[in-house]
Amino acid sequence: SEMCIRDRTREELLGELGERIIDAFRVLQREVTVARPGLVAVTRSEADILRIVMDEPGATVTEIARAFGQHKSNTSTRIAALVEKGLARKSSGGADGREVRVYATDEAIENLERYRSVWAERLDPCTDADDERLAATVEVMRGIASALAAARLGEAR
Repeated sequence: SEMCIRDRTREELLGELGERIIDAFRVLQREVTVARPGLVAVTRSEADILRIVMDEPGATVTEIARAFGQHKSNTSTRIAALVEKGLARKSSGGADGREVRVYATDEAIENLERYRSVWAERLDPCTDADDERLAATVEVMRGIASALAAARLGEAR
């Protein structure tokens, strides 16, 4: 089905890229919800929150809630679960000390690294692309993900 990619428009390519990201996401996201030795499993919502606080350390509970269109109370409950799992920490700030900022812990960063190994194991048999093509793909995806994360947080502020 390798329809001549060079003949496709940028819009067609980006549209298919979005579709393929969602297809892969569904499979890879499941991996973080499965308990494994040495790994702390998280729910999809908790994983989303961790992503934000890794991208934007010190994001407020309000910003995180807005980024997902969630109620602040639901977000606070999920953050409390992450704190209990040792993956997030809260810090009071602001003039009156009521503004709560959220940070990923070192354990969360190590947990992500361990999940990256799980994802690599899952993806390795799925492609024969050489390291150069993989590096180029990662670079493109990193740029897209960063821009989307910045836009999401910008809309939340």
